Amino acid sequence: MAGLENYYAGDESWDNLEKLALKEYKDVPEVREISARLGENLGLACVIYATIGCGGAEWLDQKVPVLDDLRPLDCINDPVLIKRLREALMRFPV
Repeated sequence: MAGLENYYAGDESWDNLEKLALKEYKDVPEVREISARLGENLGLACVIYATIGCGGAEWLDQKVPVLDDLRPLDCINDPVLIKRLREALMRFPV
């Protein structure tokens, strides 16, 4: 889905989701593993765990069609692609 970042719901929506996920999942061991792979971004790690579930660490290395076949790890250091990743994650049912 090209241009998903153009539909980004905004930082306020992301922050709300991140707060909910942090409250629920911050102490889960797999979340710590995901966070380490994301440069210690615990909030993003919690959202990934909340949406992807077990296997979130492996998901980071997979090409994801909704990300235009990029890996989630390819998105975290680019200001446009992080919005693409966040929007994709916000569209998952939690």
